[in-house]
Amino acid sequence: MNTLPATLPMDGAVRIELEEGVPIFRASQEVQNRIEELLEKQKLTALSLAEERELNSYEEMDDYLGFVNRMIRNLFFQENQ
Repeated sequence: MNTLPATLPMDGAVRIELEEGVPIFRASQEVQNRIEELLEKQKLTALSLAEERELNSYEEMDDYLGFVNRMIRNLFFQENQ
């Protein structure tokens, strides 16, 4: 991913939650709502090229957050064994 989606709100795009004492990064509700909006539109009609790129960027962001979360969990549990 070379750039973030232009519609990504820079403030509050990601929130941090604690799960079992481990900080987990998640997309904000605003970002999740936008993803759902794009997925719903995709069911009804073809997305524009810009919307497809935006949705792909969100998917990449989700992959990165998942990777970061796995790394944090692994480090947390390794240190607490």
